Amino acid sequence: MFNEFLITLFFAVTHLFVSVLLYFVATVQARPVETDAMAFRGPPDSRARLDRKETLDSLELKGPRGGGAKGVKGDTGLQGPKGEKGSQGASANNGLGAKGAKGDTGLQGSKGQKGSQGASGNNGFGGTVYVRWGRKTCPSGGATMVYSGVAGGTHYRQTGGGTNYQCLPTDPQWGRYQNGVHGYSAYMYGAQYRIGTNVPFGSTYLDAHDVPCAVCYVPARGSKLMIPARKNCYSDWTEEYDGYLMANSHALDSATEYVCVDDNRETVPGGQADQASARFYPVEARCGALPCPNYVEGRELTCVVCTK
Repeated sequence: MFNEFLITLFFAVTHLFVSVLLYFVATVQARPVETDAMAFRGPPDSRARLDRKETLDSLELKGPRGGGAKGVKGDTGLQGPKGEKGSQGASANNGLGAKGAKGDTGLQGSKGQKGSQGASGNNGFGGTVYVRWGRKTCPSGGATMVYSGVAGGTHYRQTGGGTNYQCLPTDPQWGRYQNGVHGYSAYMYGAQYRIGTNVPFGSTYLDAHDVPCAVCYVPARGSKLMIPARKNCYSDWTEEYDGYLMANSHALDSATEYVCVDDNRETVPGGQADQASARFYPVEARCGALPCPNYVEGRELTCVVCTK
């Protein structure tokens, strides 16, 4: 029993001694210690400028390490309040510098090349159509061909029927019909040149040849005019073609219209034979009511087809 008392007393005295020693060491570490470099006595504020490193730490005055057990880790503290929102930073410039001042106006460039001419307008008209007698095609200069055909009309000996020549297409279409010739119908015949001399076309080979024709459309001009006794159009008109005036003979029974047959006439291939037909004869001037001069008795009349 006594031994246990002595052991307890020993540990208590030892613990007290260690506590005093640790207190002393802590007190010494809390204040600076004068060294040889600090032996002088200067003003109180001079001591404040001494190096704090020369403390008892440099003297390694450390007591023995305590032998107590490591304490238990404390609980995690409560989360602190949310901090205030910071101010917005300056706007970025996306890597670009400030916008520069507007530059001076450059010199005027050179004049560009003239563009190609546009298609001709129609001056507000829907175009015009005419027949080119004696040719299978239309003239150049803005005309397009609607179709090519052969000339036709009333038989030169018949007093009835139509008086105007027709440009018949080569691909006819039929509706309701009855085959066979009927006595009181009007008849359509093909037309042939009837020229026994080389005047006015400069050749006799035209006689008894079938007459071709072409229907032409001019989209840019809205009016058409056939002028007899002229080879050229008047001013502001465009010539489509020129030639000679033709109709049926005065000595035959069938009267016809006057048409302008192209001076550069053609014939229908394989159409040479003296057959029942409408006929194209040259037209001659006859003085009397017709003023001579300027007209001349018996002279073949020219013609020209014009558009505007």
